[in-house]
Amino acid sequence: MTTINPVTEQSKPYKDPLNKTGIMLMSYSNEAGTAISEIAPKLGAALWAPAFMYLGADIYDKYKNDKDNYNPSARRAFKEAVYQGVTNILALPLVIYAGQCAVSPLGRMDKSGISGNAKDEIYKHTRDVIEQVHGNTLADFDTFKNTIISSLENKITSRNNEKNTINIFKKLYNTFFTKRYVLSACDKEKIIKFAEENAQKTYEIFTALKNNEIEKIPKNVYKKYHQVLPAMKEMFKDGDFAYQASRTALKGHQTSLIFKNKLVKTVSGLVTLVLLAKPVNKFVDKYIMKKYIEPKIDKLPSISINESKIKNIFNEMSNTKLAASASKSAG
Repeated sequence: MTTINPVTEQSKPYKDPLNKTGIMLMSYSNEAGTAISEIAPKLGAALWAPAFMYLGADIYDKYKNDKDNYNPSARRAFKEAVYQGVTNILALPLVIYAGQCAVSPLGRMDKSGISGNAKDEIYKHTRDVIEQVHGNTLADFDTFKNTIISSLENKITSRNNEKNTINIFKKLYNTFFTKRYVLSACDKEKIIKFAEENAQKTYEIFTALKNNEIEKIPKNVYKKYHQVLPAMKEMFKDGDFAYQASRTALKGHQTSLIFKNKLVKTVSGLVTLVLLAKPVNKFVDKYIMKKYIEPKIDKLPSISINESKIKNIFNEMSNTKLAASASKSAG
């Protein structure tokens, strides 16, 4: 007779159903969106949607289950909602933004001595001048340069006057959430010098286009010029269509210079996300949540948790799911 030795079955460790690599990536989509918003603002905004979908599913899962046991708890769901809000919605995007902001001052390390943001503003200003040129603005370098410098000085003066007259709250908002005062915050002499150098390089490209000196024309400018040339011929007929095509190509060149700076910020944001995502999550979980927030949530009266909106939402979700199942079974 064969004796069968009973084997004690060990319970398997709990595995969060939302902790799979593919699903977990959804939780970081808004951080990735924050990082790429410099070069692709619409895509950056759209990437917040998968993150909110993940957060909703995660909070609902924590409401229903205490790890591998079915045990609905609005208090547990509320804790998860606060944790996800602090980490994914607030802390990590701010850390990524800080990483991007840290890149701009590094631009001062080159011979220009001005920040990356200030360079971007000069490129934008030069692009605007090319867009709005009239008469003989591009007829010679001195006229082109003087138009850029005089209008740039007027802009800096205007920004300085504005800073001195608006209220403190608007000033702080414009300082931290816009680039409105970037030029006024830098050394004016360095700003003007960099603008002159950029104007000279831009005008040299314009001259090379006019003389068909291909070796002196950046590839992206030459490509853009020939892309728009047929349309300019059709639009301006007997006019100077080559001049108009050159303007379009030069504006594109300034945009490409801006894009390069934004690409550096994007890479910096992604690197910041990779390096700090886990430490930030751990810090929030082990220090902020466990030490400060969770003890306060535990002290909340049960009735305030049980009657909270979060439980009502989950109850409605459960009822809808049960009704759908019953309808499917009846069919």
